[in-house]
Order: sequence, then structure tokens, then C-alpha cells
Amino acid sequence: MSNLTVGGLFSGVGGIERAFQKAGFTISWANDMDDKAHETYKVIMGHDHYIGNKAMPVEKILQNSYKETLSYVDVLVGGFPCQAFSIAGYRKGFKDSRGNVFFRIIDVLNHLKKTSELPKALLLENVKNFKTHDNNNTYREVKKRLDQLGYSVYTKILNTKDYTDIPQ
Repeated sequence: MSNLTVGGLFSGVGGIERAFQKAGFTISWANDMDDKAHETYKVIMGHDHYIGNKAMPVEKILQNSYKETLSYVDVLVGGFPCQAFSIAGYRKGFKDSRGNVFFRIIDVLNHLKKTSELPKALLLENVKNFKTHDNNNTYREVKKRLDQLGYSVYTKILNTKDYTDIPQ
């Protein structure tokens, strides 16, 4: 793999980015709004890829000089908050502020489209219930938004227990 880049939104401690890094990708930038996740990310990754070298919400990145840091990447990844869709939560979906975070991904994609070009691929991760949440309306809305940007959407539900010794 030569010089392929990845950018991460809602990176947390960097699990998704770390997998891409191990596959030979270069991490261009990452983001999360949680300070503790940011500190852990730096330890796990051995480098601080967070935009502005600090934790901040995507909205702040898009509203100020940090948005210039959102440079083109080959792959955009994001493990956006799942509480709004999980069967363990209230399942308010887009009516929950955490559920609306998906639309910040669209905002970032629109910014990239204006300033450079769209990533070649996206990898978005959430919980199993995301696909069927609100009688499939949530998934349809996400698919529609990604289709409008020219992406083909493929979905696969994976269970960690099938690939690791971790029960879920």
C-alpha cells in the first residue's frame, strides 16, 4: 500500500485509524471532542493526529481556522455516537443530539468537496440496530445523503465475537 491516507472523525482512542495504519495507510488527521479519549489516542498511536492537537467538536473545526486542516484523504472513517440508535438506549435517533452527529460527516464531506475532492471511500461504524432503527428510516436517510454525494453504500453487520475472543 503506498501513500494512501485516512482521516478520522469521532476517533475516540483511534481504533479504526489504528487498523488502517496497520494496513499501511498514513493517518492525515483525526478528531474527537473527548479530552480523555484524546489523551489515550496519543498514547496508543504514539503521535497526535488530532486536528489542532486538541479535542474539539466537528462544528468548531468547520467554523474556524481549523477547517483548513481538513485536507483530502483517500478514506474517511468515523465511529459516530451510537447511543441514539442502540437498543440499550432511548432510540431517539436524529431527535437526539448525538444522533445528529452523522450530519457533521456530511458537512465535512461537503467541505472537502468544495476545497479539494471527496474521499474515494468511507467507512462508517455504528451499532447493529442502526440499520433497522425507526423502521429503517434512519438508514434510508443516511444512504440517501451518501448517494447524493455520489457514494455507493454497502452495509455489513459484523459481530466481534465472530472475529475475536471479545464477547461483543
